[in-house]
Amino acid sequence: MLSRSRAEKMAFGSGTVSSVLSIVRGKKVEFPAPVIERSPSNLIKEAREAFDAELFICCLTLLVTIPDVCASLLGPEGCDGQRGWCAKYLGLPKKPVCNRIDRSRKQSRARINRTLTDLECSASFTTSDFSQLRNAVLHTESSVIDGSGAKYSPFHTIGVQVTDDAGRLVVSFGATSVPTPRELATGFEGCDDEVESDCAVRLNISLTGLLARMEAGVASFLEEYPDLDKERGKRDCLNWGIADLRTT
Repeated sequence: MLSRSRAEKMAFGSGTVSSVLSIVRGKKVEFPAPVIERSPSNLIKEAREAFDAELFICCLTLLVTIPDVCASLLGPEGCDGQRGWCAKYLGLPKKPVCNRIDRSRKQSRARINRTLTDLECSASFTTSDFSQLRNAVLHTESSVIDGSGAKYSPFHTIGVQVTDDAGRLVVSFGATSVPTPRELATGFEGCDDEVESDCAVRLNISLTGLLARMEAGVASFLEEYPDLDKERGKRDCLNWGIADLRTT
């Protein structure tokens, strides 16, 4: 009988071997085993299936990985990485909302109001914001935007909500803060006004809208590059895809 490694090599190779039996953890497994390829079309398909099954965490986690996957398939001469892909296929603006936005946790009420006005007058979810949401989801499974990447987004948190409107991406934005006594307000811009502490600029986006936009983006990407609907490394190495070795 072939060893497991030899059987797997034949299963993941040219595909010329129609049936090979091997022992995996004491059970007979037939190769080639079914392989689920991590291609753009499969990723977006499973994201939709997760959403429809109300597995919203799974859906969000898949969605934030797709731009990286597609950009890596394009290679270094592609669309300028994940942010470039989001700009081209999701229609997200590249530039920050406003360079004047202050992320400090203690601000004057005048500055907070100016931030909200800037957000209201601008496209308030950019490629950089998406990138920071991706980092928060994949690294901490949260909505908190912090660390070295925080300087690229004006938001302290980017919340995710499930809505009925697939055509709307940004649900709401705003700021929360705690008033500071006037006698402690010196040294801040607009100190004639109250200074707020624990200030946080917040954004909420729709998972429903993000999924719809990603579906359209992947469809457009694959229409332009149909040969890239594959997993990176396929046919270049033995380990690609997820092999289903279950016997039942």
